[in-house]
Amino acid sequence: MDQRWHQALNYEALVRANKNSEAKAQQAFAKALASLDTTEPLLLHLGEYASLLGVAEDLLSEAYFACRPSFEAMPSAVQVLTWEHPLWPKQVDSFAYCPRFLYVQGNASLLSQPSISVIGTRSPSLEGKKSAVQSAYAIGKRSYVVASGLALGIDGVAHKTALDNGFPTIAVLGTPLTSCYPPEHVQLQEAIAERGALVSRFAPSSQTQKWFFLLRNRLMSALSLASVVVEDRDGGGAVRQAAFALEQKKYLFFYQSSLDNHSFLWPKEFANRPRVFVVKQAGDIPRVLEKAVKTREQVGKVVQKSVQLDLGL
Repeated sequence: MDQRWHQALNYEALVRANKNSEAKAQQAFAKALASLDTTEPLLLHLGEYASLLGVAEDLLSEAYFACRPSFEAMPSAVQVLTWEHPLWPKQVDSFAYCPRFLYVQGNASLLSQPSISVIGTRSPSLEGKKSAVQSAYAIGKRSYVVASGLALGIDGVAHKTALDNGFPTIAVLGTPLTSCYPPEHVQLQEAIAERGALVSRFAPSSQTQKWFFLLRNRLMSALSLASVVVEDRDGGGAVRQAAFALEQKKYLFFYQSSLDNHSFLWPKEFANRPRVFVVKQAGDIPRVLEKAVKTREQVGKVVQKSVQLDLGL
C-alpha cells in the first residue's frame, strides 16, 4: 500500500473504533497529523492514536486489523485523495459532512471540472427517460461533466447518454468502489471507470448502510454546480439532493412537467425559492445556468419568459 492508502486505513480504523462516528475520528486524526507520521502503519503509533481517540489500545488494534484486508485487496487503479492532494475537489470543502478521504477510479481530474448532476426516480416514465437523455446530452454538449449516482432509472440513463456521446461522466457511489449497487449496473460501473470517473466517500472496509446514499447525494450536490431533478416522487433521493443543493447555495433545475403534475408536492415547494429554475426543455439548462453564474442572479420563480428572451438573443 502507498502512503495515502496507509493514511486512509489509519483513519478508518479510528472511525471503526469510535463506533463508525466520523466527527471524533476526524478530530483525533487532525491531532495525529500534527504529531505523528500518519503515512506509517497505525500499529507503529498505537498508543498515541488510542490516546488521541480516547479508546483502549486493544479496541483500536482490533479495528485496524478488521479494516486492513479490504484495503490490501483494493485495486491498484484506485486513487485515495486527501484534503492535501492536488486533485482534491476544493468545492466540497465548505459543506457539511465533508469526507476526509475520497476514493476515485478513473480520471480524478474530472472531480474539479464544472459538472451538473442529472438525477431522478428509479422508475421513470417514458417522458422522464426522454428528458434524462435530453438533459445529459445538452449538458455534455456544453462541455459540462455529467454527474449522477449510478442508480437504476434516471441515473443510469444519464450516464449511458454521456458515454454514448463521448461526454465525460462521474458516478458518485453510495457504496465503496469495490462494490456495485445496483448489481445490474456492473458493466456500466466498469465503463465509467474506464472512460469517466467513479468516486466514493466510503472506504473499502465500509459495510453499506441505507443512509450512505444520502451522504452520496450530499457529496454529489457539493461536487456539482447544479442539480437537475428530471422526475421523482415526494421524499425521493433526488428530491433530498435538491434540498441539499439549495442548502449548499447551488442551483436547482426541474421541468415544467413536474410542476404541472398535481400528484407531487415537492415541485411547488421548491419553485419559488432562490436559485431554482423551472424549464420546459433541456437546452435551456446550460444557458440559464451560465447566465445565473455570470450575473449571480437569484431567480426564485418559473423562468419561462427569461428563457424565451435568452433564446431570442
